[in-house]
Amino acid sequence: MWNYFASIAADSALNQWIAETYWLWPVLEIIHFIGLTLMLGGLIVVDLHMAGHLPKLKASNTHQLLPLVVLGFALNLITGVLFFYGDPGRYSINIGFQVKMVLVMIAGLNAMFYHWKVSPIMLAHGEAGTRPMLVRCTAYTSLTMWFGVLLAGRLIPYVGTG
Repeated sequence: MWNYFASIAADSALNQWIAETYWLWPVLEIIHFIGLTLMLGGLIVVDLHMAGHLPKLKASNTHQLLPLVVLGFALNLITGVLFFYGDPGRYSINIGFQVKMVLVMIAGLNAMFYHWKVSPIMLAHGEAGTRPMLVRCTAYTSLTMWFGVLLAGRLIPYVGTG
């Protein structure tokens, strides 16, 4: 699958522009890091609260972080696609990249599950007491997947083709 996307990207004008513009890659790295900071910073607070570890915070306060989380994800998605277009041969065969993409998909499915199933439970449960097991598991799954995404992304330059 990734080889198919790599063949499309390798022959594109976008690939040539990214490869030939010497300052672009470092700028993309900076933007990717800012996006990562916004996304993970917000998610850590939201997920820890959801798991019951930040009881003094109100859910309404933690949900105010979600626009920053979405902005961070959007920045990472855009820069990540540009990274892939800039060096498709390297990314398409890199085991770190492939693991990262699987973890992003699982985290996305977990977020959809939260939105459809867990959020109504949170609203019904309220702020008091211990969180239901399903809520805590969803929060811990999110934290685990995003930590894995961070780790796999950091390993991309070092792991090669596996």
